[in-house]
Amino acid sequence: MGRRAIFLSVACTAFGFAAGIYAASGPRMIVTPSDSIVYQPVDPARPAGAQIAVLRGDPASGPSSMLMKFGKGAGPMHIHSSDYDLVVLEGEMKHWDASEDAATAKVLGPGSYWFQPGNQPHGDDCLSDECVMYVQWAGKRDGRAVESAGAK
Repeated sequence: MGRRAIFLSVACTAFGFAAGIYAASGPRMIVTPSDSIVYQPVDPARPAGAQIAVLRGDPASGPSSMLMKFGKGAGPMHIHSSDYDLVVLEGEMKHWDASEDAATAKVLGPGSYWFQPGNQPHGDDCLSDECVMYVQWAGKRDGRAVESAGAK
């Protein structure tokens, strides 16, 4: 066998080995029974405030999926850096952008969905004693009040 054939053989073997390692470290199935979901406060200084249960990913640095719950009441107009998709699982909510207000926003019950683009002001209101949502973030999860964010 010539040098070229040996080189190609070694290169193909190394490529195949590397591909196997990559495939083994790819996405894995995640199954989380509802009785093992653990909620934590979004803001540790407000333990009775909004709670999240991270299901996949790291909300502080990149894409993630989570359950979120909070009690009755409206939050201030705010923005997030990343886009997100949300499905209401329990309770009734309202969600509106800067061109609307809470009074005219539609009531959204279980099964309702919204997509919220990043960096666009919006507000949310939980009309029930508690609202539970599934949220999928395209990037890191953050939030800032519109007044302090310099948003339009």
